[in-house]
Amino acid sequence: MTFRFVQLCAVLATVQALTLRSERAVITEFLEENRSDFSPPPHPRHYRFMATSTRYGTNPHTACGLDSAALVHGTGYLAVASAQAMQDGCCRCNRNGGGGHTASMGCGSCGKGRFVRQLPRGFKIWTPAEDKIFHEEYKFVVVDICPNSHNSMWCPAKAGQVNQFGVHNHFDFATVPHHFDNYYFEFTPEPCDQQMQSRLAQMSKCHLR
Repeated sequence: MTFRFVQLCAVLATVQALTLRSERAVITEFLEENRSDFSPPPHPRHYRFMATSTRYGTNPHTACGLDSAALVHGTGYLAVASAQAMQDGCCRCNRNGGGGHTASMGCGSCGKGRFVRQLPRGFKIWTPAEDKIFHEEYKFVVVDICPNSHNSMWCPAKAGQVNQFGVHNHFDFATVPHHFDNYYFEFTPEPCDQQMQSRLAQMSKCHLR
């Protein structure tokens, strides 16, 4: 057996090991995406509703007819897309929908809330409990929609329905605080402040007031 043959065998063994590892990773990811044994969601303690959360980034042309980054710049508000179930339809210039456990949060609606130190998939949380993100109250404004057709895991289509994690509400955050992850978010709708109302009226092509 030549040295070159031994090297070739070693290379083939390595490739097989990497392929097997890759296949296992794909299977693990598939099983994770389709789990049904997640921990139950927390109940809101200080606010009216509970939501799951994700992050997608800002958009100069949202379903609410505005530039999400420009709208919230310098205001202290976080920009979010709300689940289709929380709006009155899909997908442009929607007003408040929801009802019951599903909050009414259409284009241009505002609220306040706090992030809860728990992840829907039960993953380990590395951010310490004393971190600012879990103790500060955040104001937010709805600038976009999270349609069920492309986000069925997170965003219910109709009021009263829940997502894969058993939650009626979902926010896809365009802007986020430091140390954000897919934490639960408890919240209460409230009127937008005067500055935000003025910006919505000026910037949105949906004639939001």
